[in-house]
Amino acid sequence: MYSTYPRPWVDEDGGTSVVPRSLMWMVAGLLTTLLVAVGVTATLPTWMPFYSGWGPLVLVLAEFALVWYLSSRLRAGAMAPAEAKALFLLYAASLGFVLVPALVSAPGAVAPALLVSAGMFAAAGIWGFATRVDMQPFGTFLFMTLVGLMLAMLANAFLAHGAMTFWVSLIGVLLFGGLTAYDVQRIRRMGMVGQGAAILGALSLYLDFINMFLFVLTLFTGRRR
Repeated sequence: MYSTYPRPWVDEDGGTSVVPRSLMWMVAGLLTTLLVAVGVTATLPTWMPFYSGWGPLVLVLAEFALVWYLSSRLRAGAMAPAEAKALFLLYAASLGFVLVPALVSAPGAVAPALLVSAGMFAAAGIWGFATRVDMQPFGTFLFMTLVGLMLAMLANAFLAHGAMTFWVSLIGVLLFGGLTAYDVQRIRRMGMVGQGAAILGALSLYLDFINMFLFVLTLFTGRRR
């Protein structure tokens, strides 16, 4: 299936498209996550109480609650741009805090995983931006694959099967590559819209990249064991 698109990056009135603004805020979110993760790692003994007992579970639940609140309010158009930006950066900062244990457990694999993830994200994003193939019909398939992947990850949390971990991670990398292309095309079709849509687009792309990176990191650490 094919469809026609407006001129890239610019709407018909000459305004800036939502795509570069979404990418700008996505990068801002990633840098915030990185800075927080580096800062916490450098002073890790101070933060260790948060990573013991019920701490990790509370942090993860708080992450889910925050991203659900942010995305639902943005989709409803019920959030001021300044509030949306602040909550997005707060979410990015808190995720940097949550990711520290995963990064500390595999320090030598973090940089290669980041490079590979950045390359794959860029390739998928460029393809999604430039292609004339309508990816909207693939949305249901991608969502159902994501649900299946989450169930497989839940099962593997109890089984801890090495081969299953490998295949789940590989499918995860491919899935979030597809979601990146899908989201970039979806964001491009928004055209010229408000700052709230740019933050919502940035949140989608940010999560695509973070999840892709975590699956690539798992592949790298599994291969080194």
